[in-house]
Amino acid sequence: MEDTASRGIHAFIADVVQRGGKAKRLTHSRRNPVQVWGEAGESCVVRVRSKLSGDWQARKQDESLEDDDTGSQFWVFVDLAASPEEFFVIPSAEIADDIREEVDLWMMETPGRTRTGHHAIGLARIAHGRDRWDLLGLKGRRDPSLYADSESERAQARRDDKRAGAARRRPAEAAVADEVVDSRLQVVADCEGYRLVARFDPVSHGLEITRGPMEGRRFPDPTTAASAVASHISGDVENRDGWVFWEIDTPARLPLGKHVA
Repeated sequence: MEDTASRGIHAFIADVVQRGGKAKRLTHSRRNPVQVWGEAGESCVVRVRSKLSGDWQARKQDESLEDDDTGSQFWVFVDLAASPEEFFVIPSAEIADDIREEVDLWMMETPGRTRTGHHAIGLARIAHGRDRWDLLGLKGRRDPSLYADSESERAQARRDDKRAGAARRRPAEAAVADEVVDSRLQVVADCEGYRLVARFDPVSHGLEITRGPMEGRRFPDPTTAASAVASHISGDVENRDGWVFWEIDTPARLPLGKHVA
């Protein structure tokens, strides 16, 4: 079965072809680059990020274009949960600036943090790039008579997947630098019919809401986060004990306070 990244890349390539262009998956990087040729033959490299639910995932290091070994000019965000799939095209420089601003705020919250680790990108931050195929030199409308799934192209896609898989299995010391690892603990809470998902840092005790109301907001501790989100939902001032409000995201749903203790 294809992984999410491969599904998103294949969906993107199919749309490029139906909009009068060509596209080829590149395998020199783990960051899912695709070379795209527009209708006029102009070429660019894009980084494809795909998701089935929640946010798209990037890295805090993506705040720097110098750290981008793909040399991309654009990022394309693919929402595989939509039917048909939705695509959002954003210039790489704009993505870098956006991530840098968010990381600056995150660093200010708790001095001593390092600018590394995963970085979630929500829809609100890239919605303005929906269907901006013109940035890639492509038609706004698809031509259903054009297909990117001929037998030869499917065979090429399988070869690309195989090469990409081999690249992912390179020596561990090289992979560590590229791997996006979130060591924070996933916690959940139910409040007034809303399911909230967040990440708790056992070292700093900071908490980031990753799904639900106030998604993307970061707080210095679980209680501040719980009170803020409960107040946001109810429209009134709420005071909640975050160590009870948040629970570990396991079937047992152990309160966060008991887990930490």
